[in-house]
Amino acid sequence: MTDTKHTKREYDKFAKEYHEHLLNPERNKWHKHVEKPYLLKLLKDKIKNKTVLDLGCDSGIFTKDLLKFKPKKLIGLDLSEGLINIAKREYPSIEFYQGDAKKTNFGKQEFDLIFSSLMVHYFDNLLPLFKEVSRILKTKGEFIFSMHHPVMEVTSRLEIDGKKHKSKLILQNYFKEEKYSWKLGEKMKNMIAYHHTFETIINSLAKTGFIVEELFETRPKKVLEKISEKDYERSNNKPSFIVVKARKVR
Repeated sequence: MTDTKHTKREYDKFAKEYHEHLLNPERNKWHKHVEKPYLLKLLKDKIKNKTVLDLGCDSGIFTKDLLKFKPKKLIGLDLSEGLINIAKREYPSIEFYQGDAKKTNFGKQEFDLIFSSLMVHYFDNLLPLFKEVSRILKTKGEFIFSMHHPVMEVTSRLEIDGKKHKSKLILQNYFKEEKYSWKLGEKMKNMIAYHHTFETIINSLAKTGFIVEELFETRPKKVLEKISEKDYERSNNKPSFIVVKARKVR
């Protein structure tokens, strides 16, 4: 079962620190130089004059960046009350709401486009989440989201003589879908996410009325090499995230 209480507690407890983490270009390099370029590529030409929802908006930093593409209406929703309070304070021109992504208060077919950055992997069962997205998205509307790459979730570095090898990896049981713990920043050291196979992700979308139009396995921007050669090499050797563009067809 999805541990929503744990996720909310961690983000509420460290809301200020996480907001500062997102603002810091040195610490936020995975978002800024690996994942966000793919989202921007898909979003920038689709937002103008559209009603858009940022589902899992954090403290609104990326939401705010999309105002330059002139949406008709832009709304952010996040599970964390702490992050939403920061978003409302920092970006008062945008509507922000606290709530659960799999059970929102939005109306049926309210949005032209819904996007979600690195939130989907917090759900052990994708069907309720995708079903809710389908409910509040207009027919032929687009759902664009990123999440941890399924292979990244089940790989670890090979340990030789007590030291982890720089590039050799071990693939664990890919087909065993279960929760795993990971570290987010300096203080959020026990985050919980859930591994899903590509089969589960694609079939869950299909069962809730979506077809996948594009899927990207992320690689870093060249600028990351100057910031961290180790992280650049790591994200070039194995994909950290997937970015999916799906369309609601029924």
